[in-house]
Amino acid sequence: MPELPEVETTRRGIEPYLIGRKFIDCNTKNTNLRIRFNKNLLNNIYGSEIIKVIRVAKYLKVILNNNYSLVFHLGMTGFLRIAKHFTIQKHDHLIFKTDDNTNLIFNDSRRFGLCKIIKPNEKFKLLENNGPDPFQEIATGDYLYKIIKNRTANIKAVLLNNKIISGIGNIYACEILWDTRINPRRKAKRLSKKQCTKIIKSAKEILTRAINSGGTTLKDYFNADLQSGYFKIELKAYDREGEGCKRCSGKIKRIVQANRSTFFCSKCQTK
Repeated sequence: MPELPEVETTRRGIEPYLIGRKFIDCNTKNTNLRIRFNKNLLNNIYGSEIIKVIRVAKYLKVILNNNYSLVFHLGMTGFLRIAKHFTIQKHDHLIFKTDDNTNLIFNDSRRFGLCKIIKPNEKFKLLENNGPDPFQEIATGDYLYKIIKNRTANIKAVLLNNKIISGIGNIYACEILWDTRINPRRKAKRLSKKQCTKIIKSAKEILTRAINSGGTTLKDYFNADLQSGYFKIELKAYDREGEGCKRCSGKIKRIVQANRSTFFCSKCQTK
């Protein structure tokens, strides 16, 4: 699943081609996404200038100067690409054309992603019901400590809870916990304020490195230029079951938590 680095990489990839442009058409090959795309609203975004593209947690928001916006979530297998001349690929569901013949193409093989046109002042629960991501000023060790100090859930579950802290996802949660030597099964309420500070610091560093590497491609993720992300070569824990720990003489183990694979070193992740 695309996580914060992959979504941010996508944002940086599409923004230069969209700023100052206007949508003039949309080929709706398939509107049956996670939430059915409402093509009846398309006329509201045609002819209005695109003023910016922002990321909110794992969502992308293309904002127009008439206060409408176009929101994307990449789901499990979705990606956006930019092209002027292209051949329609399998699972290309929505193709937005701009006034300079640039196409913004949404592809999603499993259709767990979404695209939604947001009206001015409209509230969209999925977009707004997110905690801060690690790069926001509010996301500090104190913030994390205060919000989890009474929680009995394990710390891995906390890092995947977008209502607490958004954008991390399974891959980077494993990497952050490996980096901070924290056992993923540890109850959140047993973490100290110092450990919470280390988690936030590690999250910022790891996510920044991943963004600079174009994200992590395991199977389905591609950026706006159809290039794979290469942060996979830097992974210390995720998807390395049975391999030697890169910090100690232990081996990476895999367990299942809440139906998600967790990878960690039981020898050095003991805190």
